[in-house]
Amino acid sequence: MSDDDEGIWSALKAYKKQKFDTDRKNFLAQANLEDDGGWTKHTEWHWSRMIGNERLDYWPSRKKFMWKKQVMRGLRAMRKVMKQGEVK
Repeated sequence: MSDDDEGIWSALKAYKKQKFDTDRKNFLAQANLEDDGGWTKHTEWHWSRMIGNERLDYWPSRKKFMWKKQVMRGLRAMRKVMKQGEVK
């Protein structure tokens, strides 16, 4: 690999890290704005709440959640779980 190629890959890696960190910060800020107060906040990055007899774990900075031992991503799916107690 030439020095030019290494420079391109290094720049791409730096750009992707910056985007990842910015997205994560924005997702967390949005989650805090939309917080309805029903979450148990274990840390800034890990929240949970009970839905029926099941625990819903949520990592707001990545829009990731775990429901019935299945890890998923996306707020739409998580809101469906919160409303109906299931994802289909």
